[in-house]
Amino acid sequence: MQEALPLIALLPLEPAPSWWFCGTNVPLGNMVATAWTAKPMRVTFSDRRDRIAVLGYGGEQRLRQASRTWRCGIGCCLLMAKAPCSMESSLSSAVAFTLSDEQLLHVALSMGGYHQQPAGWEEILSQAHGWSPPADPASPSLLSALRQTMDMAGQLSGYGRGLLDSLQIDDQIHRLMAAMLLPDLREENSLDRLRHRQRQGRDAFDELIDYIKQNLGSPLTLTVLESRSHYSRRALQYAFAERMGCSASQWIKNHRLDLARRRLENPQPSDSVGSIATECGYRSLGLFSVDFQQRFHVKPSQLLRESRPE
Repeated sequence: MQEALPLIALLPLEPAPSWWFCGTNVPLGNMVATAWTAKPMRVTFSDRRDRIAVLGYGGEQRLRQASRTWRCGIGCCLLMAKAPCSMESSLSSAVAFTLSDEQLLHVALSMGGYHQQPAGWEEILSQAHGWSPPADPASPSLLSALRQTMDMAGQLSGYGRGLLDSLQIDDQIHRLMAAMLLPDLREENSLDRLRHRQRQGRDAFDELIDYIKQNLGSPLTLTVLESRSHYSRRALQYAFAERMGCSASQWIKNHRLDLARRRLENPQPSDSVGSIATECGYRSLGLFSVDFQQRFHVKPSQLLRESRPE
């Protein structure tokens, strides 16, 4: 005999002679959650398009993948790689749910202000992960939120799939899982996330520097850099002070002047001080001349004249 079991009804079970398997599937947006209460069983998962996560409610699930055995008990969560794996369980209750790699990446980009795939992302997803309350200071809260979200899905499933889709329950679940996978997403703001990425060697600051060097002739205000990097103004100022020892505006000005000097020393026949100043991002010829003389102690017009062939 089989009986549908709402997600909200999952509770730790005690062994009983009259015990039977019962479970239910609930579609949640682009994912599917499967709840079960089961006697000792063995299941094999073959290659699949989406990866599987298991949230333990009672008993113990043991999943084996790539010669390693993972244990999932009450309050624990496992995220398996896409490789084949097998599961053995004692008398247990659990929720297994699918996760989309594409959606995980999308929410990670949104949450962390990344403008490209986080460094090491493919390596992170290539292996299995396990979380339990003692393992990480943030785990208890994240696991509790994940369980509450699943309970809410169970409560609302009786009102039709449309309500669950409208509430974007699947997006909430993907966000919680992304926060477990990427610790820097838990940081309070973009400055804290930037500090964490720098500690881990995974920030995008070098890419921002490359962008600046390639666009010295364009407006490079802090507003532009904020938009380009998705970091706050404070985070940007912190990054330049830590990495470059000066403010963003000072660093950009110095590189514009260095570029101007190279252009003045190797001019084209049609070049003028004004055209080179514009090419290097200056909109005021007077300001360019003042900055250039302060930096190199020579007038740009004199350097250009001396650089031209006789």
